[in-house]
Amino acid sequence: GTVDLGKGLTEEQRRAVSKDMEGLKIKYELPTPDGVRKRQYRVLEVRRKPAKEEMINVEGENISVVKYFTKQYGVSLKYPNLPCLWVGSRDRCTFIPIEFCTMMSQPLPRRKKLPDEAIATMIRQTAVKPLDRQKKIMEGLQRNNEKYKNDPYAKEFGISLSGTMTKLTGRILDPPSIEYKDNGKDKNIVNINKTNPGKWFQDKNTYLNGADVSNWAVLDLAQLNDGQYKEVVQGFVTVGKENGIKFGGVDKVMKVRASMKDMDEVLASIEDHLVRIGHHFQAAGTKLDFVLIIFAFKAGSLYDKIKHLGDMKLNISTQCCLKANLYKGGNLSKQVVANVCMKINSKLGGINHVLSKGCRPNILKRPVMIMGADVSHPAPECRSFKPSIAAVVASVEPKAVNYEVQVRIQDMGLESNEEVIKDMKEVTRNLLFKFFEKNNGRKPEKIVMFRDGCSEGQFLTVLAKELMAMREACMELEEGYQPPITYLVVQKRHHTRFFPSDTNKYRNGNALAGTVVDQGINHPTEGDFYLLSHEGIQGTSRPCHYQVLWDDSDFSADELEVLSYYLCHLYSRCTRAVSYPTPTYYSHLVADRARKHHNELASFDGGSTSGGSMELTDNQKRDIKKVVEEGVKKAMYFV
Repeated sequence: GTVDLGKGLTEEQRRAVSKDMEGLKIKYELPTPDGVRKRQYRVLEVRRKPAKEEMINVEGENISVVKYFTKQYGVSLKYPNLPCLWVGSRDRCTFIPIEFCTMMSQPLPRRKKLPDEAIATMIRQTAVKPLDRQKKIMEGLQRNNEKYKNDPYAKEFGISLSGTMTKLTGRILDPPSIEYKDNGKDKNIVNINKTNPGKWFQDKNTYLNGADVSNWAVLDLAQLNDGQYKEVVQGFVTVGKENGIKFGGVDKVMKVRASMKDMDEVLASIEDHLVRIGHHFQAAGTKLDFVLIIFAFKAGSLYDKIKHLGDMKLNISTQCCLKANLYKGGNLSKQVVANVCMKINSKLGGINHVLSKGCRPNILKRPVMIMGADVSHPAPECRSFKPSIAAVVASVEPKAVNYEVQVRIQDMGLESNEEVIKDMKEVTRNLLFKFFEKNNGRKPEKIVMFRDGCSEGQFLTVLAKELMAMREACMELEEGYQPPITYLVVQKRHHTRFFPSDTNKYRNGNALAGTVVDQGINHPTEGDFYLLSHEGIQGTSRPCHYQVLWDDSDFSADELEVLSYYLCHLYSRCTRAVSYPTPTYYSHLVADRARKHHNELASFDGGSTSGGSMELTDNQKRDIKKVVEEGVKKAMYFV
């Protein structure tokens, strides 16, 4: 509803307005008996207290802002319950009443981050369809060529540019077939349509390995009525059963209700709610499997807190979802519930789908460890007090769907981002141990690493340091143990785009999933290839660029291309091929989640609530590092 300005703002409203106005320019116009005083200011923040309680010091006397304006300018405030804006320099206390301010038309300051919804809208608006993108590129090329044609220097040196795009020969890899649980009667192998690859339908198949969820709880933050609550629980039971998860029925579910109206209150009480749920099942002598948390609206700070509590502190699996998404189109959406079930099953140690035996690449037929690694850096303005976070994942079974995780926090250089994972030896050692445990004492015969987040200038440094560290880790575990290592870098941030000139494309004009280009625009000696592994739904697809930096196994180009493409089909959140190989994608998710854990811990330890602060002492940094690196007890918690 509308905000009653006479009553002032709630803390949640104040925080939202403050965040939006921070750093923006406003026009201040004060109507006094002697005329209008005009100034321009930049906003620092919206103050917490209303103007009538905000005290300032005038000539040694403490006086409220309201009284000051009456005394000094003869102006009485219309909205004494609204807070003031703190403007100008942080060294001075310049507080001005909001009612005399108007927002000026201005671009968003460069350092200010857009809200997530605005980013999503912007991407939708700025996505350009492949044919339009091609047209734009050609127009730009033509304009440039006109300049070159008449340039005396270009003529003198005989430089000319061709006015067409490079024609390449690509090929399209056959998609794999996907295997579900063999229930005896139905066919449990799903073949992906070759003319429309990149996705498949589970149909009547059930997860290869469905989890058992007998004891679960619903934390309702969205004020569902009794009918909706029953419908949601029943929806999960029914859809779960169709997909192979055994959910305990309505009578088995513990229900806890809370409200998101007062954000401060819910942030303060969320831990008690989760602890209470845990105790309830403990008292009954059963093990809590997971908690479904239904949000009324998106709330990043609450989500981060829940994940920190669930992952690190209380060791509870949590699954958050939005009421608006569950009730897409007014009724409970079976499709959304099924999508959430895929995540729940993975988190609880189930396996959703695998590559069918018939099409599994030869590499995966022997014990092999597939690794993915990523380093996530803080935004430039946070460099002085937020670290870089490295995440490495490794497969521990022949199907390459379940991954073990290692996280490392590394302080980075103030000038440039440190790209090398410093503790790679220890990380590899731990992951090899986990592989060894899960495979009854078998060691991987080969290691394949898909490394993300690494730019061309750093290839050799990263390769030299990390490959050596991985080698040393193997040698330490057993003398003479030297499995062949293959090291690939995966890049998505480049400017190469493919526009199919034949009919091998989707309706929107994007190239088909499985399109590989490994000649024509590739490096003459280094093995590299472009692989487009997903169906581009929005805008123009970006192919992934794979560079083989090291290969002890002498794999053929085809073997590595097929392995990379097939790994893109094992992402457990959806029945689609994704644009990165699954291990790389997972390492990215782990780094993101570790960043959330770090921010939560940093804000508890005397830091600011925005997560991460300047004032952390070395001891606090060390403690936080230890907690984050110890990691999360539950496997696959990050999906």
